[in-house]
Amino acid sequence: MLNDRGFKVSIPDEMGMQRVFYMLQVDDKCPAHMDYITQATNGTWSSTQQISLHNNDKLHIALLVQYNDLIYEKSETRVILNTRLLTTQHRLSRNISYPSNQEECQVYLTSKTPITTCKPAISIVSNKQGTCQGELLFEDNFSEAQLNRSVWTHDIRQRMYNVEEELVAFDDSPRNSYVKDGYLYIVPTVASEVNQGVYQLGDRCTAVESPQLECNIARGSYYKINPPVYSAQLHTRKTFSFKYGKIVVRAKLPIGDWLFPYVMLQPVSTHVESHYVKQLRIAFARGNSHLRSTQQEDISGSRLYGGMVVWNHGRAVQFLKNRLNKNHYGNDFHNYTMIWQQDKLILMVDEKIYGELYDGLPFFNEKCFIIFGVTVGGFLNFDDEIVSNDVKPYKNSEPRAALSFWLQRDTWAPTWEKSSAMIIDYVRVYAE
Repeated sequence: MLNDRGFKVSIPDEMGMQRVFYMLQVDDKCPAHMDYITQATNGTWSSTQQISLHNNDKLHIALLVQYNDLIYEKSETRVILNTRLLTTQHRLSRNISYPSNQEECQVYLTSKTPITTCKPAISIVSNKQGTCQGELLFEDNFSEAQLNRSVWTHDIRQRMYNVEEELVAFDDSPRNSYVKDGYLYIVPTVASEVNQGVYQLGDRCTAVESPQLECNIARGSYYKINPPVYSAQLHTRKTFSFKYGKIVVRAKLPIGDWLFPYVMLQPVSTHVESHYVKQLRIAFARGNSHLRSTQQEDISGSRLYGGMVVWNHGRAVQFLKNRLNKNHYGNDFHNYTMIWQQDKLILMVDEKIYGELYDGLPFFNEKCFIIFGVTVGGFLNFDDEIVSNDVKPYKNSEPRAALSFWLQRDTWAPTWEKSSAMIIDYVRVYAE
């Protein structure tokens, strides 16, 4: 439609159409004008422009349509002749998966606000594709008075007497996780006793694959005790997952002997408690302020790690990069970033790259969800092969690891104090 006040272009609506992008250019002159339509009106996807067209003007119309999660392109040029639009050049629509390399000029919204040209991303979110690179896909600033339970789910189960032997039980108690002043706190707490009562979660237990092991603790042997530590672990498995993208977590990691933070991604085909599960570890630093390996390497909380964990016949294979800092990473807030691409994993802290990984990525070929938590111990996290037995208050190989850890609590509990919480400022995921 064309008149003295401007013109309108439109295409009819069809089932499956999701978004329409118009780019309009008069006489091949810049700037071009863009309109981004997210919903059809009265059966059409229409763009009205307050641009006067004159006799012999050439109007170039480029169109991108998202249809059933695929992007299609169409373009044509029309000439104004006696207030009529004549088509002089026409190109059939085609499916596109990446932008052309043709030279681009600046683009303007109909409100005359300059924006950056949308470049299709490879990120996949909730079975959808076609987002723009850099688009914010997920964000939680923890600015509400309480945790948004429509997004986050608590893990409720115990982690002892299992293949990873983490000396903790996860719960949704407000002592162990809460939101305050715009921060998410995940706080491990030491149990007051471990021998009285029976540990039975009943219907509260979230374990799916091993409920008989993780929802109860069967008594009957001396070394089987109730959890010595309670903590929290949260995830987005039911609400948000993505494949490829950039995730940024601003956090202060926990300080305290044998504490271990989980800031990671896990394949959505697995459950949170799945054993021998692949993980993309965004960042971790052990809670110990002083800890050296059997090779006398500093593996305390001053050394940051990030990367991948995959399993081969029950044995972990780790693809990790690390960075040694002067201070414990729990002393201050830091921005931990992982950029997950098809052929590369980039690890950053405070906007500085400290590692790139290429091997191991073929194991991660599906969407992953976010996990935040603080655990204690763990065979993999504090491997007997790298930590001296005279330093570690338990051994992975012994059946009474939890009891040994509890009996030596006077050596580790005082190191937790007020810094044992992991404090998260925000998490953001961007399309890549």
